[in-house]
Amino acid sequence: MKPWTSRNFARGPLRNWLQASGSLSARLAATGSVFSVQVLRQGREALTPDEAQALGVARGCAGYAREVLLRVDDHARVFARSVTTHADSLGAWRSVRGLGTRPLADVLFKRSGISRGPLSYTQLAPTTVLRRRVSQHLHVSLNPTPQAHDNLTRSLSARRSAFERRGRPLLVMEVFIAPSSVWCAPSRVHSHAQERFKP
Repeated sequence: MKPWTSRNFARGPLRNWLQASGSLSARLAATGSVFSVQVLRQGREALTPDEAQALGVARGCAGYAREVLLRVDDHARVFARSVTTHADSLGAWRSVRGLGTRPLADVLFKRSGISRGPLSYTQLAPTTVLRRRVSQHLHVSLNPTPQAHDNLTRSLSARRSAFERRGRPLLVMEVFIAPSSVWCAPSRVHSHAQERFKP
């Protein structure tokens, strides 16, 4: 995997998606009839060295991770992974534990006292560990499109940023797994986008 950088290498409409601020879930919801969150796994696990460095904690620190697919009209669009330390998942970020199939945006953009750091970007080559994990999740997920599988033979654009609450960080990474043709910017993100989330 290429190092994380402040430079957005994506082109066309996808570039705008990657650098957009605000709720990605709301933007996705505005592009279709039904937005849903498929939880792939959630629980305690060791942070990767890269994640530990980004969170400012020691290598091997116990972490708490949540991995999901963000879907529009039942088609996978984004793979998302959020991590914090296990201790913070019981403290400042305990609300992440009880999300279920609700989007993380319900916490990040609807509660006070949360700030967001700058976005950074990378490209995931097919041979990277993270990319293989994404591919495995897509192959077993509900109704993945043939185009999405084809897209997994190429590098995928990803972004991440750290959110902070009570001085404690939560690292959120999003991998844009849908084909490039999908990323036409929505005409608008309306205030009722959250009402279209599948329960």
